Amino acid sequence: MWNLSEYQKHPRRLSDYLPWAAFIGPGVILNKDGSFQRTIRFRGPDTGSATPGELMAMRARLNNVLKRLGSGWCIHVEAARKSAIVPQKLFSQFRRCTH
Repeated sequence: MWNLSEYQKHPRRLSDYLPWAAFIGPGVILNKDGSFQRTIRFRGPDTGSATPGELMAMRARLNNVLKRLGSGWCIHVEAARKSAIVPQKLFSQFRRCTH
């Protein structure tokens, strides 16, 4: 994209090591090598309480989507699980329903 090597021979700052060049739209970044980066946030279902069959179905759907991308794609995923605070009233109702 932009060849700046004639102006600077050795990287000096953190920005010299990072691939990002510019924000070109909401969630879209143009990298210095001309590639694009798209960032999204997704909140999926709680897999901690899923049955093995539900997990297998989720994996199959995800695999079906990813295999359609073809070559030349890079996917980076960060996953974080957050615990939810369940009000005591709802927790008591849940316990009564299960026993």
